[in-house]
Amino acid sequence: MSQGLTAVIADDEPVLREHLKQLLTQQWPELTIVAMAGDGDEAWRLIDLHRPDVVFLDIRMPGRNGLDVAESMQQAGLTQNTALVFLTAYDQYAVEAFEREALDYLLKPVEPVRLDRTRERILAHQEPAADTSLDVTQLRQLIEAVGRPPLRWLNVQRGQDIRVVDVADVLCFRAEDKYTTVVTAAGESLIRKSLRQLEEELDTQQFWRIHRSTLVQVAHIDRVEKTLTGRLKVHLKGGRTEEVSRRFADRFRQM
Repeated sequence: MSQGLTAVIADDEPVLREHLKQLLTQQWPELTIVAMAGDGDEAWRLIDLHRPDVVFLDIRMPGRNGLDVAESMQQAGLTQNTALVFLTAYDQYAVEAFEREALDYLLKPVEPVRLDRTRERILAHQEPAADTSLDVTQLRQLIEAVGRPPLRWLNVQRGQDIRVVDVADVLCFRAEDKYTTVVTAAGESLIRKSLRQLEEELDTQQFWRIHRSTLVQVAHIDRVEKTLTGRLKVHLKGGRTEEVSRRFADRFRQM
């Protein structure tokens, strides 16, 4: 491949999509981002329209997922001339599996050093994941074997701004009508996800439900207090206190 390449970015997270675009602009100014997509159907339409040299493709997207798009590219013969770089939120175990299959990937949120390696690899003709040997069926089996990764990042609203929050920094989640409040040491933010949805996506060993409307992160629990009335209160690091309902008190009494 030569200089003056074109690219399409496909990721359903607007903040992460823009983050990657900014990094590419800074680190690879010769690369032109011709289009960005927020779902798999749009991604395939834009890829088929622009025939870019590079595609940054999120594995999990609404509509067609990244693997479906990769399969469509392969069937259309586009993977022979297009470098396909998978965007993934998978943990280190899955990343090692990707590397065994010689698949090019970027772990989200994308880090500058790792992006630079990908750029060098593409420019050096080192055949990233997008070549004729790409086995989408095998890749599907790999993803299924690893399983869906726990949620690692959140797009939260704070005032008029949308920010990316590391789940590891969350003290607790509190249900608030149609929204959920995300509490960190830096303050509170809102997301449009129910507590039940979050519970399904989070690591249940990392986050415990202590009340119908509250999830707390175990790593941020400082101590558990038993009041004179026999109720339990969780004291989080930083001074915040959350009440434990009787329904969920057994988790602490068995500790």
